[in-house]
Amino acid sequence: MAMDAKGYFHHLRNYLNTDFYGVPKFPGDEIELKEKIKVGSKKKEYKVTLKHEGELFAIKLDSLNKKGNQDPLYHFLGNNGQPWTKRCDFIVFNLVGRKIFVYCLEFKSQSLDTESIAGQLQSAEKWCRALLATIDIYVNKKCKFELTKLVVSECPEDRLGSYLEENGQFLARDPSVKHFLYKDIDGLALGELNHAGTETVK
Repeated sequence: MAMDAKGYFHHLRNYLNTDFYGVPKFPGDEIELKEKIKVGSKKKEYKVTLKHEGELFAIKLDSLNKKGNQDPLYHFLGNNGQPWTKRCDFIVFNLVGRKIFVYCLEFKSQSLDTESIAGQLQSAEKWCRALLATIDIYVNKKCKFELTKLVVSECPEDRLGSYLEENGQFLARDPSVKHFLYKDIDGLALGELNHAGTETVK
């Protein structure tokens, strides 16, 4: 059964285990994404604040419980929280008007393993397609997403050319993935992250 974007968005937020995987939301129109990445022998925390309009929630897919395991992702499935073999760091769901925009983000430090990044974000896209199919199968609700794939790093700018296309914006390995430096993406609005590689998944 087809459903409008607003109704589907509210159902989606209830179906997913946002108590465990959810990213705390700031009051107002901003959200902060944080990820600790190993740099040398220590872990460094990277933070990005993004502005948005409309309603929003985000999940952090590598969240772990006190036992070092993952909790079930869906409320309506009796799964045991098995992790994906490949996954991105964050998936942000944003309801704006009559559309649901989905942003898959992978955070990196200075190095960009483009083959691995492309695989992680392709896996995220497949998961979003599977999410739509799973909800359709179990609860008979249908909708579609406008999906954008992004990688954020602090790769030295003199090395970026070896990873990106000639325009310096998209991964040469996968032109559907746009690259941002932390300093450039911080403070942007989610709508500014949409690009030519944004696609409709249903």
